[in-house]
Amino acid sequence: NSFLIEIFEPYIQPIRDIILRKIDLFIVSNSNNQFAKALLIGQKSNIDNATLEAYTALGIVHIIAISGMHLDLVANYLTKITGWLPRNKYLQLIELFFLIIAISAYTLVANASPSIVRAAIFFCLFKIGSYFNLHKYVLNSIAGGLLIILLFHCQTIWHIGWQLSYAAVIGIHVVHPWISNIFRLKNPAISSIWNNFSITIATQITTLPLLVYYFKTLSTGIILSNMMMIPLSNLLLEALIILVILPVYWAKTLYWGQIIEFYMQKIAQLVHYIFTISPQPLHFTSVGIYYLLAYYLIFLYLCLWKKRYNQPLFRFSTKMD
Repeated sequence: NSFLIEIFEPYIQPIRDIILRKIDLFIVSNSNNQFAKALLIGQKSNIDNATLEAYTALGIVHIIAISGMHLDLVANYLTKITGWLPRNKYLQLIELFFLIIAISAYTLVANASPSIVRAAIFFCLFKIGSYFNLHKYVLNSIAGGLLIILLFHCQTIWHIGWQLSYAAVIGIHVVHPWISNIFRLKNPAISSIWNNFSITIATQITTLPLLVYYFKTLSTGIILSNMMMIPLSNLLLEALIILVILPVYWAKTLYWGQIIEFYMQKIAQLVHYIFTISPQPLHFTSVGIYYLLAYYLIFLYLCLWKKRYNQPLFRFSTKMD
């Protein structure tokens, strides 16, 4: 990562400076300013300690770590830009190169943290495979990205952020469809709530064992805080991306900076409220590596069983309107 950053830094730093100047111009409050920089480009060295403590205690500190969530939103905006192109092979190839270059640039702007490097590799592999109409099996793409990273730096496998990042991705792409299919909801509002809840449950299934193993504690409010804060943080991230894209005159005319600051203040109040009312975390005296390995071996067996027989683990049907 450092080698690539050194090569492209003269080209990447001006882009990073433009983003930082835009945030400094429109987000005046120091705490909100630093939080916006952490959320958008991963600069969290000056983030408020009280905020960082609350996010860590509630198990939602991953929200302010640049990851696949951020890259997915950026990729969605980029694909909207290229969506007007006719669907022929040559223009699709141009679109592919544009997306890979843009995603790589954003990865370098965000200082190429392990989580976003993982997400960028996964995105590029998936897009290249889609271009060549290859079979889409998510675990293959995840394993391919894992192999590429380990070939360049095998010690990365011991990095807790890298482990949690991959565990969360596996939860979203593998476990989430199982859970979301338990209920078939027709009402869009209820379906959206259920989708956010099922994503939260899915990521907890794959990441909680790692958190308990490393930190020996478990926040009792982790599911509630994740279910509420992930969609709210997604909206904030989208607003920040729009702020960076908008010309200065338009942003001032729309009072976009003030709107974002007001929204950030409400989010901060909500996080601190959940933090104050949450019960004390559960403490675990000893969680051995063998328990961790046994958990993930059972999980892997269930994934392979589901892939081979294509049977739902559980299913209920409902017709909520």
